[in-house]
Amino acid sequence: MSIDTLRTSISGVITNENCGAEFYFLLEDSGQISIKRADIDEGAQVELTQNFIDSISSTILLNDELSLLDISSADDRAHAIYRYDLPDVPEQISHLATVLQRDDFQVFNFASDDLNHLKGILIILGHGDQQLAIYKHQYPVSLLKRDSAFFRMIRNQSRLAKVDDDILRINSKFEFMRVNDEYYIVDIKTLERFFGFHDAVRNIATQGIANIAAAGLIADTSPLAERLDDISFSRKLVRAARASPVLGVIPNDQVIAFVSGHPALRGKFKLSDDGSVIKLETKVSQNLFLKLLNDDFLQSELTKRYYASLAKDALNSEA
Repeated sequence: MSIDTLRTSISGVITNENCGAEFYFLLEDSGQISIKRADIDEGAQVELTQNFIDSISSTILLNDELSLLDISSADDRAHAIYRYDLPDVPEQISHLATVLQRDDFQVFNFASDDLNHLKGILIILGHGDQQLAIYKHQYPVSLLKRDSAFFRMIRNQSRLAKVDDDILRINSKFEFMRVNDEYYIVDIKTLERFFGFHDAVRNIATQGIANIAAAGLIADTSPLAERLDDISFSRKLVRAARASPVLGVIPNDQVIAFVSGHPALRGKFKLSDDGSVIKLETKVSQNLFLKLLNDDFLQSELTKRYYASLAKDALNSEA
């Protein structure tokens, strides 16, 4: 799916005048996950609905710099949304599909439920058969406890009074979406920090190292394996090894000739005595190697200048 197609799907849901919202609390107690429907008064629900519609519009529909990538091809560009294409979807995120498929959830009740167990808020937006779901991660700072030193002014008076109830602050920031049976990651940093994403990436990155070893281009893959705990490096390794336009496509002798002659790479890699394989003895050479596998080192046909580019959207040769 292209970014324009995704925007069209989202727009068809949230720009309809009949678009409404349903809110659900994702709770975790002693390792057990449950979902409860949030019963919100009409005025607050209307305001929250519009806030999330506005947030989706500004984040995705109106952001002309936004790119759409597969999560396995994630890079460091500043403006991107990622389609989750790995086999293991984190459990909490998978509940976006749950709330879209079911409507038999119990209502959250302060008498039997506890906001301390709140892990996330699931929001369905839509009308009729056109719906999407978004996930808002619950941070501890968003819950103000009744036993904290929190006071409010009493309306029409000048007196401060202590608040006797927990207060849940809900802003319109969200991290994940489910649209047309696909999961999309809006905030990859939250995915990495709270949802066990590193384990999924590490498993695929390990297979990626095996693919690199099988290509016979480098002398020793152990320096790559030693950096698997670095989530940023592991993501780049997955991207380079799974969808590399170089590895196993360009003959090894041509790759070595390229790194030996390119201005940005000349002298950055050590070679074996016979010059047939690359040695990755430094982190600099390892990072450059992953860029090499992604074909990040380009030359302009017009100016003949050399560039390192993350974003490379293929052009239609018939255009």
